[in-house]
Parts: sequence; structure tokens; C-alpha cells
Amino acid sequence: MTTEAEQGTGAEARAADDAFVAQHARLMEGLAASIREKGLAQTQVSDIVRHAHASRRTFYKHFEDKEACFVELMNTLSDAFLEEVDRAIDRERPIDTQIDQAIDTYLGLVTGDADLTATFASPALGERTVVAMRDGFERYAELIVAVVESDSARDPRVAPISVERAYMLVSGLHQTLVRALVRGEDLDPASAEFKAVMKLVLSGAAG
Repeated sequence: MTTEAEQGTGAEARAADDAFVAQHARLMEGLAASIREKGLAQTQVSDIVRHAHASRRTFYKHFEDKEACFVELMNTLSDAFLEEVDRAIDRERPIDTQIDQAIDTYLGLVTGDADLTATFASPALGERTVVAMRDGFERYAELIVAVVESDSARDPRVAPISVERAYMLVSGLHQTLVRALVRGEDLDPASAEFKAVMKLVLSGAAG
């Protein structure tokens, strides 16, 4: 039987955990706000804690350094984007429609916070960030493989795709979009080209 003291201790621990999680999220939001304000290279820990209304001591309880915070922010955004794209795909529709749904959703998410997304082209990116980006590309590639595998089972005209080819598509899309964002270009031409490439590859015409 649980005593009142034990129940109180458990409630306090949960409250402390909730506070830690909320604080963690505020620090990542603080980093995002500073990136939008002055860019990743110019952002310092002092900027992050200013936006997060926290102390440097609090920051270092959560993150080793600025890059560690950025890697987690990037992973969080990548996972959220991936979930949105996955939800947007209607698996019962033809593959061409699914491609349009996926790319339109992804572009909408990217352009929704263009200043933050453009950071992925920053020369200030460290090795840990680059590794995390590759891991993110891998997860998107796995989604493409899963979607195509499901469609190829229903429609023999849809060719299965390897994770290597899917990775090339994902990383190519990312770099092309970042290039356009950095140049301040309209993303519609890049979107149209990428849809055409995806449809060509998944039709089996690319060999």
C-alpha cells in the first residue's frame, strides 16, 4: 500500500520532470528565436538564454554546448516534419498524387520558417550537426521506400526503390531547397523539377 508520503514524493518527481522537459523545450525555442534574429554563426549561449528567459547555468544542465542544442532542435524539427509528411500522404491514391502530397507538404513546412531552414546551409554547422542531418535524410529515405513498397505491391507499374536511391532523392531535394532559400528564389520551379524527377525514378524509367 502506498503511503501519503510516497504519493507526495512521486507527484513532486513528476512535477520536476515536467518542469525539466518544459525548460528543455524553451531553450531550443530560444535557440530558434536567436537564429531567426541573427543567424546560427552569430548566436551565442547568452542569446539563447535571453530568449528562453533562463540562466547560463540552466542551459548547461540541459546541453553540452550550442551545437548540442542545435542538433536536438534540428532532430525535433525533422521528426515533426516527417510525421506531417507521412500524414499528408493518402496511401490509397496513385503514386503520382502521393508524390505531389509529400512534396507540397514538405515545402509548406520549410517555407513556414524559411530563416530557420536556411541555417542548414550555414558554414557554422559542426560535425555533429552534419551527422544528425544524414540521419534525418535516412529516416525520410526509409519513408519513401515504405510508401513505394506498398504501392508496388498494388500496382506493377510502380518500381520498388532502394534506400540508397531514396537517400539520393531526399538529400538532393534538401540541398536544392536550401540553395533556393539562400538565394531568395521562388521555390515553385524547384518543386516542379523535383516532382518530375521523383515520378521518373518511381516509374521505373530511370532503370
